[in-house]
Amino acid sequence: MPTLEEIQALKGADVTLQLASSAGGHALEGRIVGTLDAADGMVVFIEPADKPGSQLSYNYQHIATIRRR
Repeated sequence: MPTLEEIQALKGADVTLQLASSAGGHALEGRIVGTLDAADGMVVFIEPADKPGSQLSYNYQHIATIRRR
């Protein structure tokens, strides 16, 4: 699992991420458009590459891997 700092450093970047099996385990490509500190951990907002203009959100604990595209 990436650290909070690793995810925040990718803000605005195009990324490929793999979700943890507990969150469905699928892969996703998109751009990190923002983060939000929440009581249960940071929430990451992603604009999917295949759906420009839309956003998905994931709790950072559900992200197994993330890397710059």
